[in-house]
Amino acid sequence: MIIFESIGLIIYLILIAIIVARQIKVSQKFKANKITEEKHQTLMKQNTILLIIVGVLLLLFLYTPFKILIF
Repeated sequence: MIIFESIGLIIYLILIAIIVARQIKVSQKFKANKITEEKHQTLMKQNTILLIIVGVLLLLFLYTPFKILIF
Protein backbone atom coordinates (compact mmCIF):
# COMPACT_ATOMS: atom_id res chain seq x y z
CA MET A 1 0.00 0.00 0.00
CA ILE A 2 2.86 2.37 0.72
CA ILE A 3 4.17 1.89 -2.83
CA PHE A 4 0.77 2.86 -4.24
CA GLU A 5 0.66 5.97 -2.04
CA SER A 6 4.15 7.06 -3.07
CA ILE A 7 3.43 6.53 -6.76
CA GLY A 8 0.21 8.54 -6.49
CA LEU A 9 1.98 11.31 -4.58
CA ILE A 10 4.74 11.50 -7.18
CA ILE A 11 2.20 11.68 -10.02
CA TYR A 12 0.33 14.55 -8.38
CA LEU A 13 3.55 16.42 -7.58
CA ILE A 14 4.70 16.07 -11.19
CA LEU A 15 1.36 17.46 -12.38
CA ILE A 16 1.73 20.43 -10.03
CA ALA A 17 5.29 21.04 -11.26
CA ILE A 18 4.12 21.00 -14.89
CA ILE A 19 1.35 23.52 -14.18
CA VAL A 20 3.73 25.83 -12.30
CA ALA A 21 6.21 25.62 -15.19
CA ARG A 22 3.40 26.57 -17.60
CA GLN A 23 2.59 29.62 -15.46
CA ILE A 24 6.22 30.70 -15.47
CA LYS A 25 6.44 30.34 -19.27
CA VAL A 26 3.24 32.35 -19.74
CA SER A 27 4.63 35.14 -17.53
CA GLN A 28 7.91 35.15 -19.44
CA LYS A 29 6.14 35.33 -22.80
CA PHE A 30 4.00 38.21 -21.56
CA LYS A 31 7.04 40.11 -20.31
CA ALA A 32 8.71 39.58 -23.70
CA ASN A 33 5.55 40.93 -25.41
CA LYS A 34 4.94 37.68 -27.28
CA ILE A 35 1.33 37.39 -26.08
CA THR A 36 -1.37 39.97 -25.41
CA GLU A 37 -2.65 40.93 -21.98
CA GLU A 38 -6.01 39.27 -22.62
CA LYS A 39 -4.34 36.01 -23.63
CA HIS A 40 -2.06 36.26 -20.58
CA GLN A 41 -5.00 36.68 -18.22
CA THR A 42 -6.88 33.80 -19.82
CA LEU A 43 -3.91 31.43 -19.62
CA MET A 44 -3.09 32.44 -16.05
CA LYS A 45 -6.71 31.88 -15.02
CA GLN A 46 -6.73 28.43 -16.64
CA ASN A 47 -3.45 27.47 -15.01
CA THR A 48 -4.63 28.69 -11.61
CA ILE A 49 -7.85 26.69 -11.88
CA LEU A 50 -5.88 23.58 -12.91
CA LEU A 51 -3.47 24.08 -10.02
CA ILE A 52 -6.32 24.36 -7.53
CA ILE A 53 -8.04 21.24 -8.90
CA VAL A 54 -4.86 19.16 -8.79
CA GLY A 55 -4.07 20.47 -5.30
CA VAL A 56 -7.52 19.50 -4.03
CA LEU A 57 -7.22 16.06 -5.63
CA LEU A 58 -3.81 15.65 -3.98
CA LEU A 59 -5.28 16.52 -0.59
CA LEU A 60 -8.14 14.09 -1.16
CA PHE A 61 -5.64 11.42 -2.17
CA LEU A 62 -3.61 11.96 0.99
CA TYR A 63 -6.41 12.28 3.52
CA THR A 64 -9.08 9.80 2.46
CA PRO A 65 -9.25 6.22 3.71
CA PHE A 66 -9.70 4.97 0.13
CA LYS A 67 -7.29 6.27 -2.44
CA ILE A 68 -8.58 8.30 -5.38
CA LEU A 69 -6.18 8.28 -8.30
CA ILE A 70 -7.49 10.49 -11.08
CA PHE A 71 -5.30 11.59 -13.92
